[in-house]
Amino acid sequence: MGFLSATSSIVRLHAKPPPNMDREAITRAVEERAFRDTDEDGMPKAEAFGWVAIHDPLVTDFDATDLFFQQYLVVGFRFDTRAVPAKLSWMERRRQEDVRRREQDLEKLSRDMKREIKQDVESNLMSRALPNPKLFECAWNLETEALYFTGKLKSARETFASLFRETFGVAPIPMIPYLAAERVGLPDGIVDSVRGVEPSHLGPDAAEESWNEAPAPVAAAPISLRSVAAEAISSETAATEAEAVAREAAAAVVGEAATTEAEPRTGEAATTEAEPATAEASADGATTEAEPTERASTEQA
Repeated sequence: MGFLSATSSIVRLHAKPPPNMDREAITRAVEERAFRDTDEDGMPKAEAFGWVAIHDPLVTDFDATDLFFQQYLVVGFRFDTRAVPAKLSWMERRRQEDVRRREQDLEKLSRDMKREIKQDVESNLMSRALPNPKLFECAWNLETEALYFTGKLKSARETFASLFRETFGVAPIPMIPYLAAERVGLPDGIVDSVRGVEPSHLGPDAAEESWNEAPAPVAAAPISLRSVAAEAISSETAATEAEAVAREAAAAVVGEAATTEAEPRTGEAATTEAEPATAEASADGATTEAEPTERASTEQA
């Protein structure tokens, strides 16, 4: 992951440049410590690291124009690791030891012979192991003394810091909050207060003291099966009673509605029954009045 990648993890450090920055001398120092995947004997190394061009990890020949961009010094860092599986190394040593015993007609090999076989096997397997390359980038602002490194791998970061110190003669310091307080423009009084802060002890003793100061936990009451069963029965009884009350309330509401509907019908029936009675009474009255009239007519005749 580089500076121009979509996502990148950047570690901030602080490195004060030397008073005299000779660009040609710095370029030669970078070339001397460029990436080499083999040692002086031409054998591959378990860990190979060095400087590479920031635009191409295969370029190890530098020029001043490849390193300096305005007030920045930018360079790439390559960190390769080779590993041989332990089980494979053990099996190959066993095989070589058996061959050596048969060739020399020996029952048991000496310690020196086993050590020699082990070195030969590891060298042979290491030469055939494929490297695992990791590429990082470094940008050093020579004016603000800020150093940026794109990588959080601990082994690679430590190796980079060592190589940076050997190449430029300056040891990079991680920009932790305690040191960053001096470089963000805070007043001198605040910086002095930060410097005078005493460290807090977070060891086992402090944890034990805080535990002793904490209030004692309240013991929980014992729970028995009888109490649990009684609580369950009471809950069930309460639910049954609530259901019965709900049913009674529903029945009362339904009865009230029925009574309300019956009242108008009763009034209508009474009116209907009263009408024939009134008619009969009218008819009787008319008949009673007619009888005296008829009697009067007969007497006159």
